[in-house]
Amino acid sequence: MNISQNDSGEVRRLRQTIEDLEALSALPAAWAGLGPADIARRLAKVLLSTLDLDMVYIRLGQPGNSGFTETVRSKHRPDADSHISEAQASLASLLAGVALVPVTMVPDPFGTGALRTTVTRFGEEHDVLVAGSQRANFPTEEEQLLLEFAANQTAVVLQRQRAEQTLQQSEERFRDFADAAPAILWVTEPDGSCSFISQGWYEFTGQGEDEGLGYGWLDAMHPDDREEATKHFLSANERNEAFSIEYRLRRADGVYRWVIDAGRPRFSRSGQFLGYAGNVLDITDRKQSEEAMANLLAMEKQRAALLAQVANASKSMNAALSMDSIARILTEEARSMLGAHQAVTSLTVPDDRPRVLNMMSLSDKYAGDRTYLEKSDISRIGIEVSHTNRPMRMTRQELENHPVWKEFEKHAKDHPLMRGWLAVPLIGHGGKNLGLVQLMDKAQGEFTEEDEAILVQLAAIASAGIENARLYEQVREQDRRKDEFLAILAHELRNPLAPIRTGLAVLKLAPSIDAMVKTREIMERQVEHMVRLIDDLLDVSRITRGKVQLKKERIDVRTILDTALEVSRPFIEESRHRLFISTPEEALLLDADPTRMAQVVSNLMNNAAKYTPEGGRIELSAERDHNGDHDDVIIRVRDNGVGLTSEALPKVFELFSQVGKTLDRSQGGLGIGLALVKRLVEMHGGQVAAESPGLGQGSTFVVRLPLAATQVINGRQVPGEENASSLSVPRRILVVDDNVDGAETIAMLLTLFGHTVKTVHNGPDALETAHSFQPGVMFLDIGLPGMSGYEVAQQLRSDSNMNGLILVALTGWGSEEDRQRAQSVGFDYHLTKPVGMEKLQSLLIQIDANSK
Repeated sequence: MNISQNDSGEVRRLRQTIEDLEALSALPAAWAGLGPADIARRLAKVLLSTLDLDMVYIRLGQPGNSGFTETVRSKHRPDADSHISEAQASLASLLAGVALVPVTMVPDPFGTGALRTTVTRFGEEHDVLVAGSQRANFPTEEEQLLLEFAANQTAVVLQRQRAEQTLQQSEERFRDFADAAPAILWVTEPDGSCSFISQGWYEFTGQGEDEGLGYGWLDAMHPDDREEATKHFLSANERNEAFSIEYRLRRADGVYRWVIDAGRPRFSRSGQFLGYAGNVLDITDRKQSEEAMANLLAMEKQRAALLAQVANASKSMNAALSMDSIARILTEEARSMLGAHQAVTSLTVPDDRPRVLNMMSLSDKYAGDRTYLEKSDISRIGIEVSHTNRPMRMTRQELENHPVWKEFEKHAKDHPLMRGWLAVPLIGHGGKNLGLVQLMDKAQGEFTEEDEAILVQLAAIASAGIENARLYEQVREQDRRKDEFLAILAHELRNPLAPIRTGLAVLKLAPSIDAMVKTREIMERQVEHMVRLIDDLLDVSRITRGKVQLKKERIDVRTILDTALEVSRPFIEESRHRLFISTPEEALLLDADPTRMAQVVSNLMNNAAKYTPEGGRIELSAERDHNGDHDDVIIRVRDNGVGLTSEALPKVFELFSQVGKTLDRSQGGLGIGLALVKRLVEMHGGQVAAESPGLGQGSTFVVRLPLAATQVINGRQVPGEENASSLSVPRRILVVDDNVDGAETIAMLLTLFGHTVKTVHNGPDALETAHSFQPGVMFLDIGLPGMSGYEVAQQLRSDSNMNGLILVALTGWGSEEDRQRAQSVGFDYHLTKPVGMEKLQSLLIQIDANSK
């Protein structure tokens, strides 16, 4: 057997997987500006060629459960998308629910033969990616990873689009507000062209929307007023000044009405003139009664300034991409618009430790009181507003009688007298409270109902912007962590590949048996490291999707610690750490999955060893703790290593988080070990927390688990007592695997154990050889070409001549569903690839024990 060629092929396969991941990570940039349908079509095309598939079908749920966006691509039919109903018919049973097995056989709707299909669900409830291939080994673990990564990329893009749709909806709400306003609102550009006009214009003049924005304005103006009004506008435009023009405008019924056309210049932050924003008001009644209309004019002018400020504030908040920027704009604009001396906006920041973000704006009246106001807790008056999600307005007298305000009476000499109070909640999607905005001490008079309405509108605009900002931050953080994870994954896979490649060269030139043995040991360690990385990735995927089922039993916590130490002790000793263990003398029994809990403790021990300098101190302890009406067991792993900052502590259990990583990534790891710990502990009904005084001062991880209600173990054999090093009874064994090298290596091991072994590589040969060879044990691969291992097992179990044959499933699929599927068709045991020597020998000894 040519080991070098085989392993070189594995290296190429891994390198190709990494290249495919990098290519797929670039898709979101290429999808900019595309809708869901085009994204689905391009994704299907990319996957069809990249993974050499026979068919790709993608279904995306439309907003509001209004249907689906579907596309299909086929190697055998270029116009498959126009015949999507044929694909739907072939995949109908598959799309109706979740498949029982990872791979489902369906007829190829556009070609001959059958497809091996796998379903990847992502994003919203109805988002589905179905990939199909006639290849016998499809999908490989790498292909499954690529499919899931491509689906996740699509979900991120669609989420970003939904955020943009939300922003668009905010703009539409502003348009609705403008259209509902009593005045005709308009906006012009620097060259004088109209870029926005509200619905009121068309209703007033009777012009159609298809005639263009502001088309025919001069024609609708009274002939006697055109020259003066045009001169006034051009004069103001040259100086970029606000203007107010009175003229007569022809209504739809032909009657001329007096209007006042007021405009206000718009400027960029750099001072560049951007055009005007203004409104047109009918002032005919004022002309008929000058004195009465004088008051009305003042009121309408004040309202027209407010409306323009609302529009400008809306644009500013919609353009902001951070919560603090939106809060700052809201606070300043609200105080300025409504003439208040003090404004405060409070936002609830949703992170691991919810906190409140406060923004304050003060007039000159309070310039000397900022320090006092920032320390006082006047915001407690607004708690009711946040709880009820309803605005609240109080006069000065009502405010002074408020019980919370009375608490500040002793500070009256330090605090200016306040005239009134107005607070409005910030309400997000689904009625969720995001915080509130408060105005205190109006400059003139009391806060009015109109003030409240304006503040409610500003709060609504700000709420939409805040939610958009939060979504934007989430998408940006996901992109950052995705990019970092890909870089770490590539780094972690290259690390073990380097000594493996070098080891292959050494094996060719090794001058002695000792050198070959040492090189083989190095390669075995690196292969085991790669297997652990892949196992951790698969564990995270299974746990996240709820595919892991705990196999609980009554077990002493000391047994869990001993098992974990067997795994972690070599790593600890390699770094020359001092290990101190403290366990209780009494038995502390848990109802737990021994394997998973040992994985929790070993992950914590490995983490401590990894982030503690050589020769450090590591402590492992367990103790009983009384917790209310029940007792818990507390497991602590303490080290004197690099420690954690207070900012890092809340994030240490996040997936792909690498708190404390160095620039050269010398510590390694994918940032999933502690995430696995947290999920597994919570599945056992427990809690895990991280503690650290700070950088360089070590850290402690504390696991709290509920003790079993009854501290008694049923009498049975303690797992692990059998001697795994002893040899099993010699048997006739048939190994069936389409991977020739895999079958031969297992056969070589079994032969060294003293067994008589034959190998075949497909289902029909397996059935024929089973009758002629009459094996006692058959190791049977599930993913065989043409005829699956399930089908072979079913035929063997229906054959009376094969009674007593022990069937062992040999597969890369190791979930609980896979085990149940194998058991249902007649398999006695289930092994997940890759199979090590110890696992193989242990299984044969178990078969011997069960045969007695």
